Amino acid sequence: MADSLYDRLDPVDQSIVIALRRDGRRPFREIARELGVSESMVRKRAHRLLDEGWMRIIAISDPLALGVPVVATTYAKVRPASLDDVVESLARYESVRYLATCVGAHNLVVESLHGSNAELHAFLQEELGSDAIVGYETMQVVRITKSVWDWELGDDGSPAPAPSSDPPAAPRRRPRNPTHDRRRTP
Repeated sequence: MADSLYDRLDPVDQSIVIALRRDGRRPFREIARELGVSESMVRKRAHRLLDEGWMRIIAISDPLALGVPVVATTYAKVRPASLDDVVESLARYESVRYLATCVGAHNLVVESLHGSNAELHAFLQEELGSDAIVGYETMQVVRITKSVWDWELGDDGSPAPAPSSDPPAAPRRRPRNPTHDRRRTP
């Protein structure tokens, strides 16, 4: 498997990324204690990682829970020769929150936030009504059940499932077998 950019970070940098990914507000002092290094080392490395674009620390929220009236996901098929221009144009919109180039039946995914259905309609007509767009399908999101931005890398650099934030299940008690008395010795 080819080296990933993440593999180019040393183990301390990787550990700092992991610690801040789990809790972006975690004090450098705690991370340093956990890693067995100085707080100043963690601070300097974290700032370098941020400055060089290895990571960003942001808050993730549910736009519907915050009162955004219209959240939409659009899958578009764009003429390959026009894809970069369409992506560049869409990226300028403040309402576009996620923009990804894909492989498959659709080669572009756009997630956008709008103040009304009329605003969504105008956005779609203005941006996706061009000859560069072969077709598109838009779905209006009515509820977000799961939105995971917390992921981990496995030892080989590939995505690994994040540890569950759910509390561990209580151990199940086995029903007592009246024919077996544990206090008896053989």
